[in-house]
Amino acid sequence: MSRSVNLLDGSISRGLLKLSLPLMASSLIGIAYTITDAMWLGRLSTQAVSSVGTTHFYVWMLQALALIASVGISVGLSQAFGSKNQEEARRVMKAGLTVCLGLSLLAALGLFLASDPIISIYQLSAKAHQDAVTYLKIISLGTVFIFMTPFLMASFYARGDSLTPFKISILALVFNIVFDPVLIFGWGPFPRLEVAGAAIASVLAQVLATFLLLYASYIRKGVIFQMKKTTPLDLHHVKDIFSLGIPACIHSLIHAFVGMVLVSYVSGFGQTYIAVYTIGSQLESLAWMSAEGFSQAMTTFMGQNYGAKKFHRLHQGYLTGMVIVGCFGLASTLMLFFGRYHLFSLFLPKDLETAYHGGQYLIILSFSQIFMTLEIGTAGALNGLALTKYPAIIATVFNLFRIPLALALMPAFGVNGIWAAMSVSSILKGTFHVAVYFYFQKRTDHFSKNMAKYVSRIAQEGEL
Repeated sequence: MSRSVNLLDGSISRGLLKLSLPLMASSLIGIAYTITDAMWLGRLSTQAVSSVGTTHFYVWMLQALALIASVGISVGLSQAFGSKNQEEARRVMKAGLTVCLGLSLLAALGLFLASDPIISIYQLSAKAHQDAVTYLKIISLGTVFIFMTPFLMASFYARGDSLTPFKISILALVFNIVFDPVLIFGWGPFPRLEVAGAAIASVLAQVLATFLLLYASYIRKGVIFQMKKTTPLDLHHVKDIFSLGIPACIHSLIHAFVGMVLVSYVSGFGQTYIAVYTIGSQLESLAWMSAEGFSQAMTTFMGQNYGAKKFHRLHQGYLTGMVIVGCFGLASTLMLFFGRYHLFSLFLPKDLETAYHGGQYLIILSFSQIFMTLEIGTAGALNGLALTKYPAIIATVFNLFRIPLALALMPAFGVNGIWAAMSVSSILKGTFHVAVYFYFQKRTDHFSKNMAKYVSRIAQEGEL
C-alpha cells in the first residue's frame, strides 16, 4: 500500500490534514531537540542556557543554507510528480544532491574555523564563551547530516509521503532525549560533558535520521536510488535549485542576522534576558514550527496540482489551508497568553525572576501568533507555485524593520520594546503575505496564465 497521500483528487481538507499532521508533528519534533537541550541545560545552570543560546543563530544559518537544496527539490519534485515526469524527477534529485553535499562541506569548514571569533561578538564570560565555541565546533562536524536530513525528508514530502519522515523523526528524537542527559551529566559509564554532551547528542541524532531516511528511500525505491549513471548533472537544473532555494535561504539568513542584532541589544539588559529570549523563542516556535510543517504540506499540494494543471483546486486548497493553520495560531495565542509563567517555570524552576520576565515576553509575542501562522502557510503555498522570491522579499523587509523599530521603542519600554518590535513585524508580515497571494491569484486567473512572468524557476521557465 502506498504511503503517499493523493492530493490531486477528492477532498482537499482531508488530503491536506492527512499530509500535514505528520509534517506538523515532525516540525514539533524538530523544536523538541532544542527544547530538550534547554530543559536539561537549565538544570545545569542559567549560564549554560545562555551560552548555547548565543549559538542558536549560527546553527540557524546552517539550516538556512540547507534550505537552498531542500526547497529547490521540494518545488521541483512536487511539480515533476504532479506531471508524472520521472526523468525530470531524477534530474532534479541529482542536481539537488550535488548542491546539498557541496554546500554542506563548505559550511562545515567555515563554521569550524570561525567559531571562536563569531562567539566573541557577545562578550560572554570566559566559561560561557568556551562552552559556546565547543558547542559550535561539534555541530560543525555534523553539518553534512544537518543538510541531508531535511533534503531527504523533502524528497518524501514532494511525493506526498509525510508518515515515513515522521516515524524516523520520532526515533531520532527518542535517541536525543535519552542521550542528552546521559552525556550532559555523565550518567553510567559516560563522562560528564555538560554543553559538549548536548551538542554530541544532537549531532548523533541527525546522523541516525539521515541513515534511516536513506534506508527507507532504498526500500521504497525512492527517487534518490532511481538515479542512473546516465542521469545527467544538468547545469540548468543546478541553477534551478539555486533559483528556487536562494530566496528562502536569504530570508532565513537575514532573519538570523536580525536575531543576532536583537540579542546584542538584549545582552545590554543583562544575561538573564538572553535566557528569556532563548527559552521564550523556543516556546513561541511551537506555533512557528507547526506552521512550518503545514507550509510544507501547502508546498506539496500547490506544486502537485499546478504540475497536473488542476488550477481549479489551487485557490480552494489555499483557503482551506489558511483556516486550518489559523486555528493553530489561535491555539498558540491562548497557550502563550494564559500559560506564560507556568511554561517558563518548566525550564527554570528555581529562577523565579527569569520566569517573570519570560512571562512578559510571551504575553507580548502572543498577539502575533495568528499572523505568523498565516505568513508561513501562505509562503508554503507561494513556494509550491515557484513564486519563492515574493514571500522571501516580504519577510526580509519586515525582519530588517525590527532593528530600527526596536531602537525606537527601547528608550520608552526597555527590553519589552524589543519584544514589541518582533510582534509588530510578525503582524505586518502575515498581512502582506496574504495580500500578495490574492494579488497573484487575480493577476494570473487562478495561476493558470502568465506565470512565466513571475516564477522563480529557470529550468522550465519557458513551459510555465
